[in-house]
Amino acid sequence: MNISALIPTYNRRTQVLRAIQSVLSQTVPVGEIIVVDDGSTDGTVEAIRERYGLSVSVFRQENAGVSAARNRAIREARGEWVAFLDSDDEWLPSKIERQVDALKALGSEFGLCFTDCIYDEGKSTNNSVFQQAKFAGSGPFGRLDDPAEYLLGPANLLSIQSTLVLRSLVEDIKGFDEGIRIMEDLDAFFRLTFKTKFCFVSDPLMRIDRNPGRTNALCELFATRDDRKYDDLRRIHTRWLEMPEVIGSKYENPIRKSLRLLYYESVESNIRGFKAGAALREIARLRALKESYGSIVLNLASRKIRKLRRDIRASLWIAAPKVARH
Repeated sequence: MNISALIPTYNRRTQVLRAIQSVLSQTVPVGEIIVVDDGSTDGTVEAIRERYGLSVSVFRQENAGVSAARNRAIREARGEWVAFLDSDDEWLPSKIERQVDALKALGSEFGLCFTDCIYDEGKSTNNSVFQQAKFAGSGPFGRLDDPAEYLLGPANLLSIQSTLVLRSLVEDIKGFDEGIRIMEDLDAFFRLTFKTKFCFVSDPLMRIDRNPGRTNALCELFATRDDRKYDDLRRIHTRWLEMPEVIGSKYENPIRKSLRLLYYESVESNIRGFKAGAALREIARLRALKESYGSIVLNLASRKIRKLRRDIRASLWIAAPKVARH
């Protein structure tokens, strides 16, 4: 298997060197390492070239976001398979070897393999992605039945940093959507579910940096902006509903439900921000989903009441004497 390791980075000079080293430390080597520097200003490119020379291919571009950086890496890749790694994370040494073994054992129907991951939160004990999702795979590896259903659920099971996938499949879905800044990996995963079968390796074979002092990624910075967050999520869900594979399928109603809840959250956010025009536009979108004005008002009121009750319970809990909490 000819594999290209793809690493997008932005102003993470120290972390990206650690990420690259984790790729070079694999028990089964990859064919090439490609780093796309998305407009860093901290000397990232110079540091990589000084330490690794020609053993790592580095491409510099103007800042355009993680999706554009990953797509550039895909275009530059020559491997039949591509493995993604974020620049602040690292693979454990047997990550690629275990995935190659799983794919060879399961057969050519499987074009994507992912692993469990450890969330490194700076604690003595750190949870894994599978643990948080309450997912228990049987055996060292296995197939993931109906991955689209997992992606539409509340559990975050798949991590782009652990994914090994056929490059032709990623090209078939036209890569990552450069028009969004959050959930771009979830969007790509969902579109890939209709192109191939998914398999997994049960062991955590990479570390995802979640230490409190880490530098936030661009997608996380955008996630704090409600306007951008709702616009991106609306774009994703609307496009999914237009997919031929979704229309009339069991996935359609859950996506519509998520879109409806998204509109309500956006209305509430705009009301809190005193953005009347934006709130009215979201109400118009709810009306397009056959919601009456009366039901919209009632739902907004009930959501507010539920939030107030939660806040009151939380306040009482904090104010209660510790002895009473037992």
